[in-house]
Amino acid sequence: MNDNNFIEELKQKREEYGVTQTRLAVACGISRTYFNQIENGIAFPSAELKQTIEKQIERFNPQEPLFLLIDYFRVRFPTTDAAKRVPREP
Repeated sequence: MNDNNFIEELKQKREEYGVTQTRLAVACGISRTYFNQIENGIAFPSAELKQTIEKQIERFNPQEPLFLLIDYFRVRFPTTDAAKRVPREP
């Protein structure tokens, strides 16, 4: 994919997904200014940065299924005498 196609597709997807330049730039680990330069064709990202941008933009795709992980743990205190742990009201 040449740079012009990459830039057009990037801008189209970003606007379609409703993502700001700032939010996408932070997700990619670059400044908003640099991201703006990439989108306007002033700066040209490395192949590695292109892959990072493509990966991060897809995280904001509203059509992708949502992944939710819920985890919990319970803390128990070993005791045989509940009166020591639970004070009685007078």
